[in-house]
Amino acid sequence: MWQSVLDVDNIPQGIVPLIPFCIPHMGDSVYLQCEERTTLASDRKTYPSVPAKAWWTLRQTFRQSPPTKVTVSYLATVLGVQENSARANILPGLKGVGLVSADGAPTPRANRWRDDQGYPEVCREILEEVYPQELRDAIPAVSADGDSKQKLEDWFLRQTGRGKSAASKMAALYSVLAEADPSGGKRVTARKPKRHRASRPGGKTSSAAASEKQDGSDRADAGPGGGSVPSLEMPEMRLNVEIRIDASVTPDQIDLIFASMAKHLYGRGDEGR
Repeated sequence: MWQSVLDVDNIPQGIVPLIPFCIPHMGDSVYLQCEERTTLASDRKTYPSVPAKAWWTLRQTFRQSPPTKVTVSYLATVLGVQENSARANILPGLKGVGLVSADGAPTPRANRWRDDQGYPEVCREILEEVYPQELRDAIPAVSADGDSKQKLEDWFLRQTGRGKSAASKMAALYSVLAEADPSGGKRVTARKPKRHRASRPGGKTSSAAASEKQDGSDRADAGPGGGSVPSLEMPEMRLNVEIRIDASVTPDQIDLIFASMAKHLYGRGDEGR
């Protein structure tokens, strides 16, 4: 792959280091830095990404009190994230869609973005500025229950050469912009992860049992030396009753039997209850 003469047209593609070329009848060698003529992964286009929850939380904060400057520290405080996460995952995306200027100041677009009337138009502007026409024609809207979401992620995977996680984040922002619904934040911020609590005997959950245990500890009698003596729990007893009724017993007699059981076993004095 090394050339002994200065033949630029025949320089192999992909050679990046400085290569010495010895020209005949000249005492010194000439060094030429060959440029990469193939497409590198770093040359592939990338697209902004902002997590949906951060998008809507920031919009709500902007509606209440627009900041004079959006810094990493500001984002970390408002969103409750680490500054490194805000610096890498949020601030570049806000600048990429034109909501924050290079020096961190909110743009006039950000002022329209926080308003419900101007929000759809801002989303349309960002879509036209950032994403190619072919993508907007192929996937004009994204439905969570259809295959458009997967097609969108696949498109970002192919076009950017990034990993699945990064492509999914880019697709999430595109989905929010394509929806262009100012009320979409209510659905996102209202979602809370469901906690599955283990059920204990007696139909009580573990958290309810822990609460009762804590209440019992608070009501414990003081023992020697000021220590507390936990209250003892009574053992649980279950009684199974088997009744065999002869075929000759009349319906009135059967009612009397069960009325007597209700009285003596469950403490019910009225037959009608």
